Amino acid sequence: MLVSSPFDEFVRRYGSTPRRGVFGMLVHDIGRRIVGGEFPAGETLPNEDDLVARFQVSRTTFREAMKTLASKGLLEIRPKTGTRVRDQKHWNHTDPDLMVWYYETGPSQAVLDALRDVRRVLEPAAAARAAQSATPEEIERIAEAYAAMCATVGNPAAHSEADRAFHAGIFEATHNFILARLIDVIVIGIYGNAVNATARVVAGQAMSLPYHAAVLDAIRARDPDAASLAVNRLLDTWQPNPERIAQARRAKVSA
Repeated sequence: MLVSSPFDEFVRRYGSTPRRGVFGMLVHDIGRRIVGGEFPAGETLPNEDDLVARFQVSRTTFREAMKTLASKGLLEIRPKTGTRVRDQKHWNHTDPDLMVWYYETGPSQAVLDALRDVRRVLEPAAAARAAQSATPEEIERIAEAYAAMCATVGNPAAHSEADRAFHAGIFEATHNFILARLIDVIVIGIYGNAVNATARVVAGQAMSLPYHAAVLDAIRARDPDAASLAVNRLLDTWQPNPERIAQARRAKVSA
């Protein structure tokens, strides 16, 4: 089963299923195997007896894990014909655990493109809304997160946490509680840059600061058009590398 992963801290903070104990570890291990293609879409899982023996868990724990994965859209449980892996289009991609499993198994370019597109749709609109509706206290929290980003360049984990706080602050300032919850799906891409950070990533942290500052300045100025434009310019600098992510996963995740 999954022993360790560079995304353990992200799951601890923002995941929907705790990654601890036999049950939690089993959910994440099988979920990762499904997303990674070991159990392909459309296929029926091996029978329960074989999987219980393979993972050395009780039947109760195994069945509860299957129910959890079914609730995330990955499995369809059929009493007489077995448990089948559902097509990817049915998966609950707003579940942070699922996005983590993509990164742990090396996200395809299609996944990265989809995530980039989601950011393009949501973040400029969120920044524009924040420029209109943010309270002085909310703007101050965004500014504090930006200051933390400036202070943590070269420290991948701390910088990614500050970066998350910056974007989460913007989403919270929209005063739309549904939109605010989507930040945990989006920021897996931000957190991914902290995995096996290279000199290129650290340089990118410094390079992105003026773009983040422009977003903050536009929100402070209560200028929604400028805020939207600043976010689009910031997103132009976001270029995740699937090969580097996959290499980091292979080096740091124990299967």
